[in-house]
Amino acid sequence: MQKLIIMLSAALFATTTLSFAQDAPRNSRIASAETSAEASESRFIEGISFEAPLKRSNTTTTAPANNNNSRTNVKKTKSTNIRPDLMEDEPAPAFRDKNTAKNNLTEGIKKSPLLYGFIEEWYGTPYRMGGTTKKSIDCSAFTRQLFSDVYDKSLDRTAAMQFMMTKRIYDKEDLREGDLVFFSIKTKRISHVGVYLGGGKFVHASSSRGVVISELDQAYWSRYYSGGGRLQ
Repeated sequence: MQKLIIMLSAALFATTTLSFAQDAPRNSRIASAETSAEASESRFIEGISFEAPLKRSNTTTTAPANNNNSRTNVKKTKSTNIRPDLMEDEPAPAFRDKNTAKNNLTEGIKKSPLLYGFIEEWYGTPYRMGGTTKKSIDCSAFTRQLFSDVYDKSLDRTAAMQFMMTKRIYDKEDLREGDLVFFSIKTKRISHVGVYLGGGKFVHASSSRGVVISELDQAYWSRYYSGGGRLQ
């Protein structure tokens, strides 16, 4: 009986020892994991953190500027879309208005009734790019209308196209009534056209003064003059 008790005690001791030996690795892994977690996580007691404070950065954070104070008062400017040839004032016409031009037009009507009658009818019509009526008209539309009504001839729509369809006249002395006179105003291309009347005068739809008669030898027009053209 005593031997049996000794044998049972030995067996129990061996079983307990084996159990501890088997659990040791697992317990070691758990302890290691818990230690790592404690090192990386905040520990709290009733909501108070014992984690070391973060190291302050030397970078200074600037508070956003007040929207009211940061607004820039930009003065709005109205877009005028002014053509380059309008940036410089054209000279005064040969005749200030239709009444002032009346005597000259009357004399012209005696020798060229259709031409000067047309000019008298259109004199003072306002200029507008793309305009084609007596409410407003541009330079090439005016010469086109004049050639149609006075000479029964057709011209293309733009000043540049009208330049291409005419025979060149290089010397102003060779100009005669009914010739076209062309200008390149602040550009290398033909941008303006009128009809020569003789005596150094031409009629045109001025971009700043409307349909008027001007002096070809005025400094402004001489500066931008590109030559004359005659429709065959």
